[in-house]
Amino acid sequence: MSSDPQARVGAAVRSIADAVPVDPPDVAVLMARATTKPGRWRPLLSAAGVLGVLAAAALGPGLLAQPATPTDGTVLPTRLAGLSLLTAPVSEAPPGPALLMYVQGAGGPRWLHTQQTVVLGADGHTYRRLDEAERRGGPAELGTWQDAPALLAPDGTRVAVGSIGAAADVAVVDLRTGVTATSATSGTGAVQPLAWSPDGTRLAYTVGDTESAVLDLTTGTSTRLATVATAAAFSPDGRRLAVQGTPDTEVEPRRAIRILDLTDDGVVTGLDPVGFGVLIAGQAAWSPDGRWLAVADNAGVGKLDCTITFLPTGPADRTPPPAPIVTKEQIALVGWAAQDRPLVTQGGATEHRTVSGPDLRPLTTADGSTTYDLQAATALLPSARVAPGGDPDRGPWPVWLRLTTAAAAIAVVGLGWLLWSRRRATGRPRGR
Repeated sequence: MSSDPQARVGAAVRSIADAVPVDPPDVAVLMARATTKPGRWRPLLSAAGVLGVLAAAALGPGLLAQPATPTDGTVLPTRLAGLSLLTAPVSEAPPGPALLMYVQGAGGPRWLHTQQTVVLGADGHTYRRLDEAERRGGPAELGTWQDAPALLAPDGTRVAVGSIGAAADVAVVDLRTGVTATSATSGTGAVQPLAWSPDGTRLAYTVGDTESAVLDLTTGTSTRLATVATAAAFSPDGRRLAVQGTPDTEVEPRRAIRILDLTDDGVVTGLDPVGFGVLIAGQAAWSPDGRWLAVADNAGVGKLDCTITFLPTGPADRTPPPAPIVTKEQIALVGWAAQDRPLVTQGGATEHRTVSGPDLRPLTTADGSTTYDLQAATALLPSARVAPGGDPDRGPWPVWLRLTTAAAAIAVVGLGWLLWSRRRATGRPRGR
């Protein structure tokens, strides 16, 4: 006997196998099974099972869509992702609180979504399309679609949406749930949201060119303002409202800035006259301590410097204001990272925008697509950290793409099954 252990084990296994009795199958039975035709429904059922799996894979992301998972901390990404036609709408996949909102892309038909109002989640990488702005938008020149004006709330949880055409209400979209609520306006016309109060309970807006009002979102009632405002900003304590109306005269088209005391029978304080083209710098114009009001001058863009300067809100305040922010490009105020650190955007009206500090060193840049009208959730800015946002989360695919993918999968499997069936039919010998 061999001394090799493997050879001895192999010989033992073969001897055991040879000792097992095996009855050979009947040759006639095997031939009968070989010539029996398979059941007609077996291939169809197999194909149906495959189609079901493919359809579930294609449609599943939309059917199982859930709100974006919140992450710790607020991130101001160093780069904003470019435009994507696959960005999911807020109503289908709510992003949660947003840090930024902006318009991106170029004009085109509404259904193509080549221009989008985008909200960016506080995590720095969740992107969603504000579809309510599309619904309340309207046609622009050359058959393109323009989204309705929208305004991000200070805490980033809601967005107020006006209208391009005549409307009798203003919409408020909850970014945590995707649900839209509407409140009646004081009149009918194109609705322009102007400013949120710091606590998010009131909204200043203008209807057409005829009247402005403050909407109390807790009661749904509007209180008309004595002046028609084209720009407005609430003070940090919410008690005062800075408003700026239409030009005073055609000869001297300066827009006076007035501060309304909302708690003291509407007492009005007038600020020093401002020059032509100088406007309140958005809803975040008040400094965090309430001492200064930022105004932006872009009247000479392309030829003269563009500036953001700071006006004292108290007539008796003689403290020197912060230094102006001066740039060659169009400039706008985003908010305040700290009392002495305003954040601005700069760039052409239809060019890429950047978010910068007062030293104009970019913190965030746009990637690829045209980006403008950038806003920030002002209450979140002080705690935001600048960091890469990572791969963009755009939510589930659009319904049309899921259906197209499912149809393509079904067509491919159906074609494969048809070719397989024909091949079996042609390869089978004919009876004599």
